[in-house]
Amino acid sequence: MAGSLDGSYDIGGQSDDSYLFEKLRVEPIYDAFRCPLTKQVMRDPVALENGRTFEREAIEKWFRECRESGRKPICPLTLSELRSMELNPSVGLRNTIEEWNARNETAQLDMAHRSLSPGSQETESDILQALKFVQHLCQKKGSNKHVIRNAELTPMVVHMLNNSSRRVRCKALETLNK
Repeated sequence: MAGSLDGSYDIGGQSDDSYLFEKLRVEPIYDAFRCPLTKQVMRDPVALENGRTFEREAIEKWFRECRESGRKPICPLTLSELRSMELNPSVGLRNTIEEWNARNETAQLDMAHRSLSPGSQETESDILQALKFVQHLCQKKGSNKHVIRNAELTPMVVHMLNNSSRRVRCKALETLNK
């Protein structure tokens, strides 16, 4: 549990690319969306008896480590002892985070569309970033491939196979393979 109070508590969550796309958010990340233990946006927020909210997986790991070390369960923020380890789903917060994610993904899709459009004056770096985002979206959820097709990004990615940059061509091919 050492190090968990300084924000370095790792549950094996997001990849480097996820972190990169988190930084590209159009709408800012609200502090209430971040787990105090992992410092990452929560997917399954739960509240303790004292009202503090955490990512389910992170707080379960915290409680497990308390148990394994023979200590009574405490709140990692207040360090106060808890009477119960009951976790109450924070449905409202989860729904708000999901809506926020959807708005940001839509805005990021628009940015990718602009970057990959034929005749675009975007830099190689912008094009590579757009291709990485398309890959990230495909890997995040299978149904996102349908979203990418509807946004007409597939023909744009195919068009990138003709780009003068070898890096862009390779990334486009890699993207189509996802």
